[in-house]
Amino acid sequence: MTDSDRRALRRLAGAETTSGRATTDDLQGLLLQVVFALLMVFMIAYFIFVETAKKERAEQVMELNRQKLVLALEKVTEDHRVKYGLNALMTQGTDGRRTFDADEHVKGGKIDLAPAAKAAFSSGSAAAFSDYSNVQSLSAEWKNGVLAEAKLTEADLSSDEGKWLDDEVSRAVESVRLDARGVQRALAARLQRQWIENPSALGGISDPGELADALRTKSLKLVSEATGAEVLP
Repeated sequence: MTDSDRRALRRLAGAETTSGRATTDDLQGLLLQVVFALLMVFMIAYFIFVETAKKERAEQVMELNRQKLVLALEKVTEDHRVKYGLNALMTQGTDGRRTFDADEHVKGGKIDLAPAAKAAFSSGSAAAFSDYSNVQSLSAEWKNGVLAEAKLTEADLSSDEGKWLDDEVSRAVESVRLDARGVQRALAARLQRQWIENPSALGGISDPGELADALRTKSLKLVSEATGAEVLP
């Protein structure tokens, strides 16, 4: 506070005599400073409010985008499970976990599928082998499908959202691959177990290592013949 301000305050408070009475200029100057100070406080508060509102709005948009992407990813993932014939063979429990019981589909040392399940498994295995021969291309297709389903573009996403989506798509692609591979390997393992229970089906092989290789080769070959496609690696 300047000396002039102090004198004006003393005059207003009656600390000086009539000879030192506050002039109109002194009062106006002091009031202008008070108004300016209040205006600065208001402007600071306003800018803080605007920035906070922008941040909250951005967070709301990100959360909405995330919800859209999650639902879209679930839809695209489920579509691929149907495409690969997994839903025709696997069952889903009340806890959401999917399981496959190979015992129901292997009888007498052979794969025995119901006609509808066999058709789905056959076409699905061929599609899975073709798709997963180029995982990078499959992931890009999967991501585009998610964005289209969510009615969003990559430009609508922040860098963090884009990275999150890439990670989630990679996880979904790998999860479905493991399920498709798991069904094929489960059938092969069940075939091997039946052959072990009935060794005559393998001829006169007695060497343990040779027997293990024969079991694996023969079981995977039968799975491949049943599906009409190579089994997933």
